[in-house]
Amino acid sequence: MFTGRAVVPVKILQPFGDWKAGDIVLIEDWKAKELWEARVVDVIDETDKVIGEIDRAIAEERSNEPLMPLPAGLYERAAFYMYYLENYVRLNAGESIETINVKLTKLANLKKKTEHLKTIRFNKILKAVMLRPNSLELLSRLSPEERRVYLQLSKIRNEWLGED
Repeated sequence: MFTGRAVVPVKILQPFGDWKAGDIVLIEDWKAKELWEARVVDVIDETDKVIGEIDRAIAEERSNEPLMPLPAGLYERAAFYMYYLENYVRLNAGESIETINVKLTKLANLKKKTEHLKTIRFNKILKAVMLRPNSLELLSRLSPEERRVYLQLSKIRNEWLGED
């Protein structure tokens, strides 16, 4: 699920390697998941920051015809914080109702906005495949996941139209 393309901030809860309790460090998403589950770190919740980045990306996509580059690791960070919020609520059911509600609201908002961004970009990818299959310039603006979709659709388009 997590690929190490995104880094997330964590607070060290107990000494681990060169880190002391209380240190705040940036680590890859998969390491953060493992260490959080082992209770070695506490994830610093940057869901609001990720939602803000998604909002900015949606606004840019709406105001520009071509696909715009996304911040590096945006989808991966969104996926990490969805995982974190879902599991936080599940593991901390005894927390105050206000805290749980805040986490669930953030989770719903993050999911909705990520889906919206993906839908906008997918529609643009479909148009780009029709008009500009296998464009290197366009590839440079896509996330790794989007590149895969664009290249596969370009291949299918070219086979269909006999433009191999």
